[in-house]
Amino acid sequence: MPSNFYLQRKYETKKYFKYMGVNIFRLLLINSFFRHLNNRVYLKGRAKDYLLTFIEETKQSETSHIISGIFPLSIQLLYLKYGLIEHFIWLSIFNVILNLYPFLLQRMNRFNMLVKYPNLTKKN
Repeated sequence: MPSNFYLQRKYETKKYFKYMGVNIFRLLLINSFFRHLNNRVYLKGRAKDYLLTFIEETKQSETSHIISGIFPLSIQLLYLKYGLIEHFIWLSIFNVILNLYPFLLQRMNRFNMLVKYPNLTKKN
């Protein structure tokens, strides 16, 4: 993805992510079995050197969730075309839960990290 894709947009504020329900998704995620799937996202006990790696991993994760969401989206459009509304709705639900919300969570986490450590990505 182009580097400007990963920049924060004006509308991507704490209020925006809260309104979208990303905080609730985050709570559900860390209190479920999914928290054991990727230990790289936990920063507790990590050195500050890892923060730059964490930011890059959020970008990679965003990209993978976008790519993973495109295929189901194309299937969803076919379901709509052929009038399979129930299939469309179910696949939409799964696509939102498994791709859109993780994508938004990665963005929120990275933006929060950059607010907390503003000089992290600046070159010396």
